[in-house]
Amino acid sequence: MTHTVIGVSPLGAPDPRLVAAVCRAGGSGVLDLGPGARAAREALTLLRQWAPGRHGVRVPADCALRPEELWVPAPAGTKRTADPAAAGPCTVLLAPDAPWTVAEVRAAARAAAADPAVLAEVRGPDEAVRAVADGVTGLVLRGEESGGPCGEHSTFVLLQRVLGAVPADLPVWACGGIGPHTAAAAVLAGAHGVVLDIQLALLDEAGTAPAAAGLLRAADGTETVVVDGCRVLDRSRPGLPAALRDRPLPLGQDAFLAARFAERYGTVDRALAAVTEGIDAAVADDGAVLRGGSPMCRALGTALPVVQGPMTRVSDQARFAATVADGGGLPFVALALAGPEQTRTLLEQTKSALGDRSWGVGILGFVPEETRTAQLEAIRELRPSHAVIAGGRPSQAAALEAEGIRTFLHVPSPGLLGQFLAVGVRRFVFEGAECGGHIGPRNSFPLWEAQLAVLEDFLDAAADDSHTGGGDAADPQDVQVLFAGGIHDERSAAMVAALAAPLTTRGAVVGVLMGTGYLFTEEAVECGAIRPLFQRAALNATSTTLLHTAPGHTTRCLPSAFSDTYQEVKDELRTQGIPERQVWQELERLNVGRLRIASKGVERVGDELLDVDEERQREAGMFMAGEVAVLRSAVTTVAALHHAVTDGAADFYGRRTAELAADARDAGGTVPARNPAPAPEPLDIAVVGMAGMFPGAADLPAYWAQVLAGADAVSEVPDTRWDPALHFGADAEADDVSASKWGGFLPPIPFDPLAYGIPPASLAAIEPVQLLALEAARRALADAGLDRRAFPRERTCVVFGAEAGSDISGAATLRSVLPSYVGRLPEDLEEQLPKLTEDSFPGMLANVIAGRIANRLDLGGANYTVDAACASSLAAVDAACKELACGAADVALCGAADLHNGINDYLLFSSAHALSPTGRCRTFDAAADGIALGEGVACLVLKRRADAERDGDRIYAVIGASAAPATAAPSA
Repeated sequence: MTHTVIGVSPLGAPDPRLVAAVCRAGGSGVLDLGPGARAAREALTLLRQWAPGRHGVRVPADCALRPEELWVPAPAGTKRTADPAAAGPCTVLLAPDAPWTVAEVRAAARAAAADPAVLAEVRGPDEAVRAVADGVTGLVLRGEESGGPCGEHSTFVLLQRVLGAVPADLPVWACGGIGPHTAAAAVLAGAHGVVLDIQLALLDEAGTAPAAAGLLRAADGTETVVVDGCRVLDRSRPGLPAALRDRPLPLGQDAFLAARFAERYGTVDRALAAVTEGIDAAVADDGAVLRGGSPMCRALGTALPVVQGPMTRVSDQARFAATVADGGGLPFVALALAGPEQTRTLLEQTKSALGDRSWGVGILGFVPEETRTAQLEAIRELRPSHAVIAGGRPSQAAALEAEGIRTFLHVPSPGLLGQFLAVGVRRFVFEGAECGGHIGPRNSFPLWEAQLAVLEDFLDAAADDSHTGGGDAADPQDVQVLFAGGIHDERSAAMVAALAAPLTTRGAVVGVLMGTGYLFTEEAVECGAIRPLFQRAALNATSTTLLHTAPGHTTRCLPSAFSDTYQEVKDELRTQGIPERQVWQELERLNVGRLRIASKGVERVGDELLDVDEERQREAGMFMAGEVAVLRSAVTTVAALHHAVTDGAADFYGRRTAELAADARDAGGTVPARNPAPAPEPLDIAVVGMAGMFPGAADLPAYWAQVLAGADAVSEVPDTRWDPALHFGADAEADDVSASKWGGFLPPIPFDPLAYGIPPASLAAIEPVQLLALEAARRALADAGLDRRAFPRERTCVVFGAEAGSDISGAATLRSVLPSYVGRLPEDLEEQLPKLTEDSFPGMLANVIAGRIANRLDLGGANYTVDAACASSLAAVDAACKELACGAADVALCGAADLHNGINDYLLFSSAHALSPTGRCRTFDAAADGIALGEGVACLVLKRRADAERDGDRIYAVIGASAAPATAAPSA
């Protein structure tokens, strides 16, 4: 499809490896330049190498660089011939209050012959309009849940506002609360794509600082506060390490997604693929879940999958409930703190008005016991078809379900949802903080993303149980979810259908619940649910405000004289040093009766309820309303409202998916395959560590010194290896003679068996090639820096090229075979030959070369030895590269070991006339007369190049391709 995913380095810090990984995964990687000039410049230098012409930069308010530093100018007197963007970023993202203007960025780019896209982050429609006037290429909308700069509107609401305020062809990206589900919602709504930041912070490629990473592994998004227009970590939280108290850490309500993405996806590539797949899945759907006759309609017993949520002091008129039912929805009346008489009267009136149609009652799970008992008694008697409990417990829902009253529970957090599912609750309301009245801690996008993940895990587990014959497997159709908070029209409801598509595919049942939207209906005033002044206040609203009473008790309402008074009283009480609990009590008393004044124009004076005029209503009323109030400015009807969020939303869904499909078609009118595989690239395996022992050189530095000096390491055979007097020359005493007494021989190499947990007594039974290979492997890991930092040991493989047999195995074979020819061995010969012990068998097996390395160095990947004669080292390289390329391993130890310079080898090669009598191997020389035998042990540490660059490894070389060698068959 045509949507794009922008990945910004999280927490306001430059992280070039992460950004490069986003670019490689097909996203738009954007480097946050952060506040430090040096770190930003170093990161930019790396990105020019790792993602030339593909990366972008984000310019925060405290950026220390100048625009012209983003691009490397062409040398004086020359003309840039390569892609101009290759010298710098292809995208510049300006944060709110960035020190650069759009014009300054474009001027600096022109001077460097570059033409980047210039995007602006905006927090509201006014900022969006100004950015468009400044000539930006696109907009990034930062919702109130975003970490760092944020506005007053949630991502869900901000997206709706801005899409209606800017040109339709201007690309817009949504930021804040984004996961696979909400990404689908944003694109379906009209966004060009989405932005990921904190979601990337714990992925394998991220370089998040340890203190912040530790916080994110347990974060749920409630650890944040908004300070001076930025959402940051609340530094007053107890137990925070000092590193997190030094400066404000940008952290949003979506902080929990860092751990979720790390657990579910692990790498940037898989994370971006999941987001893209979520969008594609929604685009493939049709939104029919919101049409009449849907599964939720059948579950509710209504014509439409719409619920009118209970609103205190508003949803208390039977006539209005009947109007909602006439429009095909499920009405709820709100009991709040109503006493026995009020409760019974309201329920009786509603039951009479609704007859046999479905209707429900909204109750509060935390009201005083005597109030709840009286309310439940009336509910059991008058038997509404449904109930919804705010702040309730599963036991309360179960009691009503036992009476045949289908009960929904408000669930404000994923932790609670998991608990409720475990005890059998199946009906839920997921209401974002955009709603009016008492609100939860999470806006709709982060809440919905979190809850849908929990439900998907639950349903997947249920499906597994059903396949394996589990007796208690849950039926997906029993799971019923009402989405609420910011829903009111075609676009907003279609977004819900899009994000819920994976849920409905699994068989779950979904619908929408609205509250504030009904304040704009003619019937709300006609039926006495609200007074005309309340509706006019909603029509004229451009913002909402939050009244914080106590921790966990926040109320959303429209700005008014009372909301101003409330804040003044609160500030005064705290100025006086009154204890917090007493402050809370005073504020609660201040709130009493204010909603009734606003909605009904009635005020309690003593024991009487008296009508008040609009002036008093305006002065003293608390006008509870959600953020939908800023999205609507005209009166509608219940029927029109219901049509908009059902059939209208499904029609919107169809039009939007058709647009996306049209955008994806190529010039020939065909639809390209989704996520096409990239063109094959070079193998790109990086050599990040090495070690070796070679003739005349006990380690790698000595070997390179030999090479630079042009030293000849070929020498006569040491008498410790075999005796030339026996096997060489015309006067040789043995029957079989060697054509050469020259070769390359290893010098003495120290080996500490105790360092590897090997008893010294075992050494006599272990081939030296195994021990030297083990030492080379350890040195190679150290050379790669992996002895000083963590690496995926369980995904590190060991592949060595080697040939079986050497001096010890030959001597052991002689001890075993010789008695068959001569009987009992002479005593002096028996003492010289190695005795068989429990260490002999593994000590002589060639495959144990790799196995001993894996065992002693604690490596959990595949380990094996390959033998392709003279091509064994190349075979090992090919096999190790394949282990990395196919994803079976993330690190490979690739080595070769050969100590076959014993007399047996010289005699064998001599019999084939392959040895040079002069001891000199003259490759490609007409005077060449054979080869010279040599020995050595070497080990390389290999990684995929992308991983090596991500991890900041030193790269010695890159393997672009490999192929399995073929060993020639002997001639007949």
